[in-house]
Amino acid sequence: MTKKFTNVQVHSTNVRLYRGRQRIKRIALYFLWNHTPTISKIITKRAFFTPAKYRTNSVERSYLEHATAFEISVNDKTIQCWKWGRGPGILLVHGWSGRGIQLHGFIEPLIRAGYAVFTFDGPGHGESQGKTSSYFELTDAVRAFISSSNGNNIKGVIAYSLGGSAVINGLAKENHSLEAVLIAPALKLNDVLHKTFTHHGVPQTIYQNLISEFEHKFGYNMHRDDPHKLVKEITPKILIVHDRNDLVIPYIDSKEVAEQLENVVLHTTRGLGHKRILNDSSVIDLTVKHFESNGG
Repeated sequence: MTKKFTNVQVHSTNVRLYRGRQRIKRIALYFLWNHTPTISKIITKRAFFTPAKYRTNSVERSYLEHATAFEISVNDKTIQCWKWGRGPGILLVHGWSGRGIQLHGFIEPLIRAGYAVFTFDGPGHGESQGKTSSYFELTDAVRAFISSSNGNNIKGVIAYSLGGSAVINGLAKENHSLEAVLIAPALKLNDVLHKTFTHHGVPQTIYQNLISEFEHKFGYNMHRDDPHKLVKEITPKILIVHDRNDLVIPYIDSKEVAEQLENVVLHTTRGLGHKRILNDSSVIDLTVKHFESNGG
C-alpha cells in the first residue's frame, strides 16, 4: 500500500531517496553488465522471473484435497493439475505468483451449472516444477491443456491477470474457438514489463537481452505476441472484467480493446482493485452466465 505523507518536505525527501536508490541500482547493474553480464542476467532473472510463494488458505486446501489430481508435461517440466465435477470443461488460469486454486470461487458455481472445472499451477508456481517462469512458459502450459490431444473436453477458459495474457496467446496460436472470460488481463504486456523494469532501475539493455533469450528458448516474440495485438485474431466472444481502480494492470487497456473489437465485451467494476475482483460474487455470477448464455 502506498504511504501518504501530510508533510510535503518528508514526502519530497522520500522521493529523492527512492530515486537515489534507483540510480545506484542502475549503476550497479550496468557495472555488472559491462564486466560480468552473466551475473547481471542471473540477478535480474531471479528478481523478476521467480514467482513469489503462494500461501493457500483452509478453503483452498479443502478444494485441493477433494479434487482429482493429475499431471501433464510442458517443456520437460511436470505441471500439477486438478479436476472437479463432470461435464464440459472450464479451465481456470491463474496470474503471476498465483496458483490455479486462487480462482476457487468459480468452482462450485460452475459445477452447479453442469461443468467440469480444471486448473493447474503454472511452471515455477505452486506444486509444479521449475524455479522461474515467464509469460511464454505460462502460454505453453495453456496450449498444452487446451490442445485437442489433451482429451479434457475444454469448452471455455477463465483467466486472471498474466493468465489472461497467456490465454490470448494460446488461443491465437492454437486457433481454438473457446469462450473466454478474462479478469484484469494484462493486454499491453510489453508496456507493463517496460514500466516494471524501469521502475526498479533495471537498464533496458539487460532486460531486453534477457527477454531475447526467453524468446529464442520458447519460440515467441514479445513485440509480435503482445496480447493486445493477438486478441484481434480471436473470433469467439470474449468477456473482459476489469476494475476501473485497478492499480496493477491499466483498466484503459481493456477499455480500448473492447471499443475496437465487436466480439469483446467489457464489464467494468468499481472499488474491487486488482485482487478482490476474483472473489466478488457478482463477477462470479456474471462469468458463469456468460458460459451458459453462449453455450460454453
